[in-house]
Amino acid sequence: MAKAIYTWGLRASQHHGNLYLEWSSNAPFRPEDGLITVYKNAEFPADPRDEVKKSISDTSTQEPWDTGLPWGSDWYCAYIAKNLKGDYAYNIQLITMGASKPESNSAE
Repeated sequence: MAKAIYTWGLRASQHHGNLYLEWSSNAPFRPEDGLITVYKNAEFPADPRDEVKKSISDTSTQEPWDTGLPWGSDWYCAYIAKNLKGDYAYNIQLITMGASKPESNSAE
């Protein structure tokens, strides 16, 4: 029996002062209801669907995704999807590093 190893990735970058997120996988399939999320608070909530500031489907063609948020430190970002029980779970968690206090320059 052949084995295959699949990987998923999530990368944050800064373009024109904004936070961009890019995701990738070498798998021939996607997780069920995969979402790329940015959280409102400086933490990952227990339920990955809570406290979401921005999100986009992993099937979106807007990649890399301009979140419209200013680049900075401490953006809590994740790739989430439904698990076998039908609950959302974290697949990848990412915390940005860069200019401090990203919300201090935001009008949102």
